Amino acid sequence: MRLEAKPLQLLHELLSARGEVVSKDDLLDRIWPGVTVVEASLGTAVHKLRVALRDRDRADQIVMTVPRVGYRIAVEVTVGEPPVAAGLRADADIPAAPRRRSWAAAMATVSIGVAVAIVYLNAGPAEADQVAPVLDEPHMRSALRGLDVRTVERMIDIGWDVDEPVDAEGNTALNVLLEQCEWNASHDRARMVLVARALIDGGASIVHRNRWGDTPYSIAKADRFCGPDHPVTAMLRNLCFNGGSPPGDACVASYELARRGDGKSAVRPGSSASGEVID
Repeated sequence: MRLEAKPLQLLHELLSARGEVVSKDDLLDRIWPGVTVVEASLGTAVHKLRVALRDRDRADQIVMTVPRVGYRIAVEVTVGEPPVAAGLRADADIPAAPRRRSWAAAMATVSIGVAVAIVYLNAGPAEADQVAPVLDEPHMRSALRGLDVRTVERMIDIGWDVDEPVDAEGNTALNVLLEQCEWNASHDRARMVLVARALIDGGASIVHRNRWGDTPYSIAKADRFCGPDHPVTAMLRNLCFNGGSPPGDACVASYELARRGDGKSAVRPGSSASGEVID
């Protein structure tokens, strides 16, 4: 699986603790040494790790939250030696790896019932050499409108709460991204899907409703925006209605649900994504 540096370091710290609780302060100090970051950065790393481990779909959770304290690995953990590289005998002398500027390599096996997963952690280039993006609304909107996947991912990595509304109408980053379908018909559809996926993996809710009762899916499928045939609409539809425990009708706009019932809207008067007047 693909996993970014910070969630990978988080996994390393939790595995090294062998099931013991690691406090939030300790994790912040170890994963972001010498850097002041908001606590939400840790929450983002935890979310990405859980997505990679498919932890949300499991009855026996792997990464457990200990309220107001920290996190721990909630399954059996054993730590051993890294596997022998292909082409080398088990008793051969293996030259020492050169020192890296970041944290050391480690290997751990996580036993979950009869299933065993082996994770080999290897340090990458020091991220301190990279200039961190600025977390403010103009830069966020610029990254979304430019479909800049890398910058969006880096902003999430340093603590961008992508589920926080960015305007008075309650639209989140995912809604702002989808607005591009309305004003830029020539946008790169494939890149939009990648950015949308990065936002969702970074914590963006697909069931959040704005002031008018619209969800990301109801906005995406509206002809005024992306339309039912757009690949980003297909991705949201799949997340909403397929797979294990999909949210289903929670992805449907409030006014659509109202039409199915007694015809009374549950949202305040205004204009929906489809352009109709809600009352």
